[in-house]
Amino acid sequence: MKTIILFFLGASIGSFLGLVIDRFPEQSIIAPSSHCNACKRRLKAWDLIPILSQLSTKSKCRYCKAKIPYWYLGLEFLAGLLVLLCHFQILSLAQTILILAGLVLAIYDIKHQEYPFAVWLVFTFIALILSQLNWLFCGLLVLAYLTEKWQLNIGSGDFLYLASLSLLFGVTEILWIIQISSILGLAVFWVFTPKSLPYVPFLFLASLIITITF
Repeated sequence: MKTIILFFLGASIGSFLGLVIDRFPEQSIIAPSSHCNACKRRLKAWDLIPILSQLSTKSKCRYCKAKIPYWYLGLEFLAGLLVLLCHFQILSLAQTILILAGLVLAIYDIKHQEYPFAVWLVFTFIALILSQLNWLFCGLLVLAYLTEKWQLNIGSGDFLYLASLSLLFGVTEILWIIQISSILGLAVFWVFTPKSLPYVPFLFLASLIITITF
């Protein structure tokens, strides 16, 4: 029973983070209350149960049958799984926070083609409390500032995310993350040839690979 409660606690956190991705920064994350983006109808309590409500309606609005993006369901499930992995001490709390941050930032980057600095700041502040400031973190922050100031081709958000990852990984691991993410990005670009390609999702995937293998 405790495992189930913890899983749905994590899924509820994922549900809230989905709201943040959907609304921030154009809308308040507090008001109005949760509603369907298509028909604007206010959702009932049973529509807000993480995972189960979306499965019960086959990822459609209960009222107007508009499709609900599957990434909501995925985020809720993965957030619940991360809480369980943290509870069973497979992941540290800092790892859990930063993996959750990577999920949110990756989805946001894909959906909006932007980097939410305020969201990054909240997650990174929590991770800093749980870890230790290091020179690599500071150096990557400087690179992010210079990138933003001089409007270089690489986004400052990429360096900000790498700075967050440096709270868990050393120089060698960060270099591996950059190399793996570049290979993944080039592969996707070669296959699909998109007009623009968000890079944070590839950094996130590469960080997961390094977490598992190192």
